[in-house]
Amino acid sequence: MTMVQDGAVDPRQPLHFACTVCGKCCQNLRLALSVAEAIRWLERGGTVELLCDAAPALPHAPGSAEEYRAMRAVPARSGALPITVSMTLTAVFDGPCPNRMANMYCAAYEDRPNTCRIYPAEVRPDRAIDPAQKLCPSDAWGVDQPLFLDPQDRIMDETTAKAIAASRHNGVEDVAAKGRLLALLDIDTIALANEGFAIWAPDETVMLDALRQSISDMVPAGQGDLRIVSGRAETRAMIREAEARDAEPFEDAPFRYLPLYQ
Repeated sequence: MTMVQDGAVDPRQPLHFACTVCGKCCQNLRLALSVAEAIRWLERGGTVELLCDAAPALPHAPGSAEEYRAMRAVPARSGALPITVSMTLTAVFDGPCPNRMANMYCAAYEDRPNTCRIYPAEVRPDRAIDPAQKLCPSDAWGVDQPLFLDPQDRIMDETTAKAIAASRHNGVEDVAAKGRLLALLDIDTIALANEGFAIWAPDETVMLDALRQSISDMVPAGQGDLRIVSGRAETRAMIREAEARDAEPFEDAPFRYLPLYQ
């Protein structure tokens, strides 16, 4: 295993890896999907939810994590504040993935989402691969395994490299469709980036119909005045000071609020 003392991967060293088919990465997940993958997941009988969070629309340094996020976010506004809304479609399941067979192999292997093809690599260019943060057993990272990451941080596995490129491309290409989802699903509330998520989870039929419509240029994008939800009074005050619209979580809301901090 190629690691430095504090547990982080040393990017100057090669990293070896091979899947051991342990199945640990195929259970209890929120699996990020593209719009096309979400449609296929629902068509196979799965469940898809939409996680929404927002950040102020600001200029960002080229190549930064903030720029990466903004390029994949939907332009919108909250009150007088221009914002960018990240809308992450996720396949949701408790326990084993519905496609995981008893032998730990995938019943939908040829059509599995890019997120599955990428693991244990990272799709975001600002994140290093850290074996200590992965579910794969230690023998998956042995030096006797194939070279996975070279000293120049290049992914050597062709399937993984192609999946990363496809995921990054889809993240930008899906922005227009996700903008239409704001209108199609009547989304009017999102959370604050790095503080939580507003989870919109209509039933499978409604979600599938909205996703199918979202890929049509005939459907207008949502242009509503969005509220930013927070469970913290100080955050809501900060939102109002920025001349944006704040909201407090409430029991009968059409969304669930998932805070990252209590």
